Amino acid sequence: MPLNRAKFHFDNVYSRRDRIFGPYVLFQIGDLSCEPGYQTYEHQQSVYEITYVFSGSGEFIVNGVPYTMQKEDLFLSRKEGTHNIISSETDPLRYFYLGFDFSEPVTDAQITELKQFFDTEETVKVSNALGVQDTFMKLLSEFLEDDFLSGKLIEAYMQEIICTVFRVFRRKLYRSYLLNAPNNSDEKLVYDVIHYIDVNLESMDGLTELSREFGYSYTHIAQKFSAFTGESLKAYHTKRRFEKANEYLREGYSVTKVAERLGFKSIHAFSRAYKKYVGVTPRENKKRAEAAKAAASSEKVL
Repeated sequence: MPLNRAKFHFDNVYSRRDRIFGPYVLFQIGDLSCEPGYQTYEHQQSVYEITYVFSGSGEFIVNGVPYTMQKEDLFLSRKEGTHNIISSETDPLRYFYLGFDFSEPVTDAQITELKQFFDTEETVKVSNALGVQDTFMKLLSEFLEDDFLSGKLIEAYMQEIICTVFRVFRRKLYRSYLLNAPNNSDEKLVYDVIHYIDVNLESMDGLTELSREFGYSYTHIAQKFSAFTGESLKAYHTKRRFEKANEYLREGYSVTKVAERLGFKSIHAFSRAYKKYVGVTPRENKKRAEAAKAAASSEKVL
Protein backbone atom coordinates (compact mmCIF):
# COMPACT_ATOMS: atom_id res chain seq x y z
CA MET A 1 0.00 0.00 0.00
CA PRO A 2 1.50 3.38 -0.96
CA LEU A 3 1.98 5.59 2.08
CA ASN A 4 2.67 8.93 0.47
CA ARG A 5 1.90 8.85 -3.24
CA ALA A 6 -0.49 11.36 -4.77
CA LYS A 7 -1.85 12.04 -8.23
CA PHE A 8 -1.33 15.73 -7.52
CA HIS A 9 -0.72 17.71 -4.38
CA PHE A 10 -0.89 21.47 -3.89
CA ASP A 11 0.58 22.08 -0.44
CA ASN A 12 1.60 25.47 0.98
CA VAL A 13 3.22 25.38 4.43
CA TYR A 14 4.18 28.48 6.43
CA SER A 15 5.77 29.38 9.75
CA ARG A 16 3.88 31.43 12.33
CA ARG A 17 5.54 34.73 11.42
CA ASP A 18 5.02 34.42 7.67
CA ARG A 19 1.29 34.35 7.14
CA ILE A 20 -0.95 36.37 9.45
CA PHE A 21 -4.33 37.26 7.98
CA GLY A 22 -6.30 39.46 10.34
CA PRO A 23 -7.21 37.37 13.42
CA TYR A 24 -5.82 34.13 11.91
CA VAL A 25 -2.42 32.59 11.38
CA LEU A 26 -2.19 30.33 8.34
CA PHE A 27 0.07 27.29 8.71
CA GLN A 28 -1.00 25.04 5.86
CA ILE A 29 -3.40 25.00 2.94
CA GLY A 30 -3.66 22.23 0.39
CA ASP A 31 -5.49 20.13 -2.17
CA LEU A 32 -4.55 16.45 -2.27
CA SER A 33 -5.69 13.92 -4.88
CA CYS A 34 -4.67 10.48 -3.64
CA GLU A 35 -3.43 7.37 -5.34
CA PRO A 36 -5.41 4.21 -4.38
CA GLY A 37 -4.45 3.18 -0.86
CA TYR A 38 -2.64 6.42 -0.07
CA GLN A 39 -2.27 7.22 3.61
CA THR A 40 -0.71 10.00 5.62
CA TYR A 41 1.51 9.24 8.58
CA GLU A 42 -0.16 9.55 11.96
CA HIS A 43 0.83 12.90 13.40
CA GLN A 44 -0.04 15.17 16.29
CA GLN A 45 -1.79 18.44 15.61
CA SER A 46 0.01 21.62 16.65
CA VAL A 47 -2.76 23.77 15.09
CA TYR A 48 -6.45 23.46 14.24
CA GLU A 49 -7.18 21.67 10.97
CA ILE A 50 -10.27 21.61 8.76
CA THR A 51 -10.56 18.84 6.16
CA TYR A 52 -13.19 18.72 3.40
CA VAL A 53 -13.74 15.68 1.15
CA PHE A 54 -14.08 16.77 -2.47
CA SER A 55 -14.54 13.23 -3.84
CA GLY A 56 -13.78 9.56 -3.19
CA SER A 57 -13.85 7.64 0.08
CA GLY A 58 -11.55 6.50 2.83
CA GLU A 59 -10.97 6.59 6.56
CA PHE A 60 -10.18 9.49 8.88
CA ILE A 61 -8.63 8.25 12.13
CA VAL A 62 -8.65 10.62 15.10
CA ASN A 63 -6.93 9.55 18.33
CA GLY A 64 -7.27 5.94 17.19
CA VAL A 65 -10.99 6.18 16.36
CA PRO A 66 -11.87 5.60 12.65
CA TYR A 67 -14.48 7.62 10.77
CA THR A 68 -15.59 6.93 7.20
CA MET A 69 -14.80 9.61 4.62
CA GLN A 70 -17.20 10.37 1.77
CA LYS A 71 -17.90 13.24 -0.60
CA GLU A 72 -18.96 16.46 1.18
CA ASP A 73 -17.84 15.22 4.62
CA LEU A 74 -16.25 17.86 6.83
CA PHE A 75 -13.73 16.98 9.57
CA LEU A 76 -12.38 19.03 12.44
CA SER A 77 -9.06 18.22 14.13
CA ARG A 78 -8.25 19.90 17.44
CA LYS A 79 -4.83 20.85 18.76
CA GLU A 80 -2.80 18.11 20.46
CA GLY A 81 -4.89 15.30 18.96
CA THR A 82 -3.54 12.78 16.45
CA HIS A 83 -4.96 11.90 13.07
CA ASN A 84 -4.26 9.86 9.98
CA ILE A 85 -6.04 9.59 6.61
CA ILE A 86 -6.28 6.40 4.54
CA SER A 87 -7.65 6.52 1.00
CA SER A 88 -9.79 3.78 -0.49
CA GLU A 89 -8.10 1.34 -2.86
CA THR A 90 -11.03 1.49 -5.28
CA ASP A 91 -12.40 5.04 -4.84
CA PRO A 92 -9.40 7.30 -4.10
CA LEU A 93 -9.85 10.45 -2.08
CA ARG A 94 -9.42 14.03 -3.08
CA TYR A 95 -9.62 16.44 -0.16
CA PHE A 96 -8.89 20.06 0.80
CA TYR A 97 -7.36 21.03 4.13
CA LEU A 98 -6.68 24.19 6.11
CA GLY A 99 -4.33 24.32 9.13
CA PHE A 100 -4.56 27.53 11.16
CA ASP A 101 -4.35 29.17 14.57
CA PHE A 102 -5.68 32.34 16.14
CA SER A 103 -3.41 35.36 16.26
CA GLU A 104 -2.64 36.28 19.86
CA PRO A 105 -3.84 38.12 21.78
CA VAL A 106 -7.49 37.42 20.95
CA THR A 107 -9.51 40.49 21.96
CA ASP A 108 -12.54 40.46 19.65
CA ALA A 109 -15.60 38.87 21.34
CA GLN A 110 -16.72 36.96 18.24
CA ILE A 111 -13.24 35.60 17.54
CA THR A 112 -12.99 34.60 21.21
CA GLU A 113 -16.19 32.56 20.84
CA LEU A 114 -14.85 30.94 17.67
CA LYS A 115 -11.60 30.02 19.43
CA GLN A 116 -13.52 28.53 22.35
CA PHE A 117 -15.52 26.41 19.90
CA PHE A 118 -12.39 25.05 18.20
CA ASP A 119 -10.81 24.35 21.60
CA THR A 120 -13.78 22.44 23.02
CA GLU A 121 -15.81 20.95 20.13
CA GLU A 122 -15.72 17.15 20.42
CA THR A 123 -17.62 16.25 17.24
CA VAL A 124 -15.17 15.15 14.55
CA LYS A 125 -17.32 14.77 11.44
CA VAL A 126 -20.35 16.35 9.78
CA SER A 127 -21.77 15.00 6.53
CA ASN A 128 -23.27 16.93 3.61
CA ALA A 129 -21.38 20.14 4.38
CA LEU A 130 -22.79 22.06 1.44
CA GLY A 131 -21.19 25.38 0.58
CA VAL A 132 -17.66 24.72 1.89
CA GLN A 133 -16.25 23.39 -1.38
CA ASP A 134 -16.63 26.62 -3.38
CA THR A 135 -14.97 28.73 -0.68
CA PHE A 136 -12.05 26.31 -0.41
CA MET A 137 -11.53 26.53 -4.18
CA LYS A 138 -11.60 30.34 -4.10
CA LEU A 139 -9.09 30.32 -1.24
CA LEU A 140 -6.75 27.97 -3.08
CA SER A 141 -7.03 30.08 -6.25
CA GLU A 142 -5.73 33.16 -4.44
CA PHE A 143 -2.40 31.45 -3.78
CA LEU A 144 -2.03 30.99 -7.53
CA GLU A 145 -3.20 34.55 -8.30
CA ASP A 146 -0.95 36.16 -5.65
CA ASP A 147 -1.49 39.83 -6.51
CA PHE A 148 -1.84 42.88 -4.25
CA LEU A 149 -5.45 41.96 -3.39
CA SER A 150 -4.81 38.31 -2.56
CA GLY A 151 -4.09 38.96 1.11
CA LYS A 152 -7.46 40.62 1.63
CA LEU A 153 -9.30 37.84 -0.17
CA ILE A 154 -7.39 35.07 1.63
CA GLU A 155 -8.41 36.58 4.96
CA ALA A 156 -12.04 36.83 3.80
CA TYR A 157 -12.17 33.23 2.53
CA MET A 158 -10.47 31.88 5.67
CA GLN A 159 -13.02 33.79 7.73
CA GLU A 160 -15.87 32.32 5.67
CA ILE A 161 -14.62 28.74 6.01
CA ILE A 162 -14.00 29.04 9.76
CA CYS A 163 -17.39 30.65 10.40
CA THR A 164 -19.15 28.07 8.21
CA VAL A 165 -17.48 25.24 10.13
CA PHE A 166 -18.74 26.78 13.38
CA ARG A 167 -22.29 26.94 12.03
CA VAL A 168 -22.27 23.46 10.52
CA PHE A 169 -20.88 21.78 13.64
CA ARG A 170 -23.25 23.68 15.91
CA ARG A 171 -26.09 22.49 13.65
CA LYS A 172 -27.26 25.99 12.83
CA LEU A 173 -29.97 25.70 10.19
CA TYR A 174 -29.68 28.46 7.65
CA ARG A 175 -31.16 28.74 4.19
CA SER A 176 -29.13 29.55 1.11
CA TYR A 177 -29.93 32.63 -0.96
CA LEU A 178 -30.30 31.77 -4.64
CA LEU A 179 -30.30 34.47 -7.33
CA ASN A 180 -32.74 32.48 -9.44
CA ALA A 181 -34.87 31.20 -6.62
CA PRO A 182 -38.12 30.94 -8.62
CA ASN A 183 -36.43 28.75 -11.25
CA ASN A 184 -34.52 26.71 -8.68
CA SER A 185 -37.24 26.29 -6.08
CA ASP A 186 -37.19 22.49 -6.37
CA GLU A 187 -33.42 22.36 -5.89
CA LYS A 188 -33.62 24.76 -2.96
CA LEU A 189 -36.34 22.62 -1.41
CA VAL A 190 -34.10 19.54 -1.61
CA TYR A 191 -31.13 21.36 -0.06
CA ASP A 192 -33.34 22.70 2.73
CA VAL A 193 -34.73 19.20 3.38
CA ILE A 194 -31.17 17.82 3.63
CA HIS A 195 -30.22 20.57 6.10
CA TYR A 196 -33.40 20.01 8.10
CA ILE A 197 -32.80 16.25 8.43
CA ASP A 198 -29.15 16.72 9.39
CA VAL A 199 -29.96 19.37 11.98
CA ASN A 200 -33.04 17.67 13.49
CA LEU A 201 -32.01 14.04 13.09
CA GLU A 202 -32.44 13.21 16.77
CA SER A 203 -35.64 15.14 17.38
CA MET A 204 -37.72 14.31 14.29
CA ASP A 205 -40.94 12.37 14.86
CA GLY A 206 -40.68 10.93 11.35
CA LEU A 207 -40.35 11.97 7.74
CA THR A 208 -43.98 13.11 7.58
CA GLU A 209 -42.82 16.02 9.75
CA LEU A 210 -41.29 17.47 6.58
CA SER A 211 -44.77 18.18 5.20
CA ARG A 212 -45.60 20.43 8.15
CA GLU A 213 -42.22 22.16 7.96
CA PHE A 214 -42.13 22.90 4.23
CA GLY A 215 -45.82 23.05 3.28
CA TYR A 216 -45.75 20.32 0.62
CA SER A 217 -47.12 16.81 0.67
CA TYR A 218 -44.71 14.06 1.67
CA THR A 219 -45.08 12.50 -1.79
CA HIS A 220 -44.10 15.75 -3.51
CA ILE A 221 -41.02 16.19 -1.29
CA ALA A 222 -39.97 12.56 -1.74
CA GLN A 223 -40.29 12.77 -5.53
CA LYS A 224 -38.24 15.98 -5.77
CA PHE A 225 -35.62 14.58 -3.42
CA SER A 226 -35.19 11.41 -5.46
CA ALA A 227 -35.08 13.33 -8.76
CA PHE A 228 -32.27 15.63 -7.61
CA THR A 229 -30.17 13.23 -5.51
CA GLY A 230 -30.77 9.83 -7.12
CA GLU A 231 -31.53 8.48 -3.64
CA SER A 232 -34.85 8.00 -1.93
CA LEU A 233 -35.75 10.28 0.95
CA LYS A 234 -36.25 7.30 3.25
CA ALA A 235 -32.86 5.83 2.28
CA TYR A 236 -31.10 9.13 3.02
CA HIS A 237 -32.79 9.46 6.41
CA THR A 238 -31.92 5.86 7.31
CA LYS A 239 -28.31 6.32 6.22
CA ARG A 240 -27.91 9.46 8.32
CA ARG A 241 -29.41 7.79 11.40
CA PHE A 242 -26.96 4.91 11.26
CA GLU A 243 -24.01 7.19 10.45
CA LYS A 244 -24.91 9.12 13.58
CA ALA A 245 -25.29 5.86 15.51
CA ASN A 246 -21.77 4.82 14.45
CA GLU A 247 -20.37 8.16 15.58
CA TYR A 248 -21.93 7.78 19.02
CA LEU A 249 -20.77 4.18 19.39
CA ARG A 250 -17.19 5.19 18.51
CA GLU A 251 -17.38 8.02 21.02
CA GLY A 252 -18.18 5.48 23.77
CA TYR A 253 -21.94 5.87 24.20
CA SER A 254 -23.78 2.75 25.33
CA VAL A 255 -26.03 0.94 22.86
CA THR A 256 -29.02 1.81 25.04
CA LYS A 257 -28.12 5.52 25.01
CA VAL A 258 -27.64 5.56 21.23
CA ALA A 259 -31.01 3.89 20.69
CA GLU A 260 -32.63 6.46 22.96
CA ARG A 261 -30.97 9.45 21.30
CA LEU A 262 -31.98 8.34 17.82
CA GLY A 263 -35.62 7.81 18.78
CA PHE A 264 -35.94 4.02 18.66
CA LYS A 265 -38.73 2.60 20.81
CA SER A 266 -36.47 -0.03 22.36
CA ILE A 267 -32.89 -1.27 22.31
CA HIS A 268 -34.12 -4.44 20.60
CA ALA A 269 -35.75 -2.48 17.76
CA PHE A 270 -32.55 -0.48 17.34
CA SER A 271 -30.32 -3.57 17.35
CA ARG A 272 -32.47 -5.35 14.74
CA ALA A 273 -32.58 -2.32 12.45
CA TYR A 274 -28.86 -1.65 12.90
CA LYS A 275 -27.84 -5.22 12.07
CA LYS A 276 -30.10 -5.28 9.03
CA TYR A 277 -28.52 -2.07 7.71
CA VAL A 278 -24.87 -2.41 8.84
CA GLY A 279 -24.49 -6.21 8.84
CA VAL A 280 -23.37 -6.57 12.46
CA THR A 281 -24.99 -5.72 15.78
CA PRO A 282 -24.23 -2.35 17.41
CA ARG A 283 -22.50 -4.16 20.28
CA GLU A 284 -20.18 -5.92 17.84
CA ASN A 285 -19.34 -2.66 16.09
CA LYS A 286 -18.76 -0.93 19.40
CA LYS A 287 -16.35 -3.69 20.46
CA ARG A 288 -14.47 -3.37 17.17
CA ALA A 289 -14.07 0.37 17.65
CA GLU A 290 -12.87 -0.13 21.22
CA ALA A 291 -10.40 -2.81 20.11
CA ALA A 292 -9.06 -0.56 17.33
CA LYS A 293 -8.63 2.29 19.78
CA ALA A 294 -6.87 0.05 22.30
CA ALA A 295 -4.55 -1.33 19.61
CA ALA A 296 -3.68 2.19 18.47
CA SER A 297 -2.90 3.19 22.05
CA SER A 298 -0.67 0.14 22.51
CA GLU A 299 1.27 1.00 19.34
CA LYS A 300 1.92 4.49 20.67
CA VAL A 301 3.29 3.09 23.93
CA LEU A 302 5.60 0.72 22.02
